[in-house]
Amino acid sequence: MTRPVVAFTSRYGSTRRYATALGSRLGTPAVELADLATASDADPLIVLAPVYATRILGRRRIIRAIRSAPGRAALVVVALSPADDPGRGNLAARLINASGRAVTTFHLRGDFDPARLTRLDRTLMAALRRQLRRTPDTPAARMLLPGEPLHFVDETSLDPVVAWAHRDTMVEE
Repeated sequence: MTRPVVAFTSRYGSTRRYATALGSRLGTPAVELADLATASDADPLIVLAPVYATRILGRRRIIRAIRSAPGRAALVVVALSPADDPGRGNLAARLINASGRAVTTFHLRGDFDPARLTRLDRTLMAALRRQLRRTPDTPAARMLLPGEPLHFVDETSLDPVVAWAHRDTMVEE
């Protein structure tokens, strides 16, 4: 018997919040991708992952999970940048190509709280801010230079993911 599986990897919590909300809406617990042994009974499989330092976090595990799922699979990419940022699509496309499967993608915005950064991430952020000061009128500079928390998590943005997950079950009923 197949069932929806919601798996995620998260660095600072935005992706976990989305995964927990999505699991609740689909009637299944959200599970850490590292704890997912196999997705062999998943239909659909929905993997949520953040963009971290210009990469999608958990790439190898995501590919393994997608390859092991027998049914439909979706990748939900969470990042601070706007959902229509072309860089996100390129990252997702490369990951999906590596999986060798057809995968539906969704893009959501995450939160950013400078106070929660690790020491290494604070160092990287300081370097990024130095670069952004050269172009203070760019959207990234206006967003990150003030150093304030940014709140973009919006659980209603999961509606298309929920609709996609229910697509086949609604046809059968």
